[in-house]
Amino acid sequence: MSKVTRKKRTTTRQSVTAISLQHINEKLEHIHKDLEQNSKDISQLKQQMAMGKGGLKVIFYVGGVVSIILGVLKIGKII
Repeated sequence: MSKVTRKKRTTTRQSVTAISLQHINEKLEHIHKDLEQNSKDISQLKQQMAMGKGGLKVIFYVGGVVSIILGVLKIGKII
């Protein structure tokens, strides 16, 4: 009788181990998908930040040119 009990325990342990490994594998796959999505989001944010910085540079250059033009006109007493 003890041999039968041992076989049941071993089978139960193996099935519990297999289920646990399957669960861990599913969690790892989910984490991998989340990591890929985060990487894509980070790339998009970097692009948006680069466009924002470029826009600020353009605004400063245009503002500089306008202020130079106004300064020259003021010096020439046209305004």
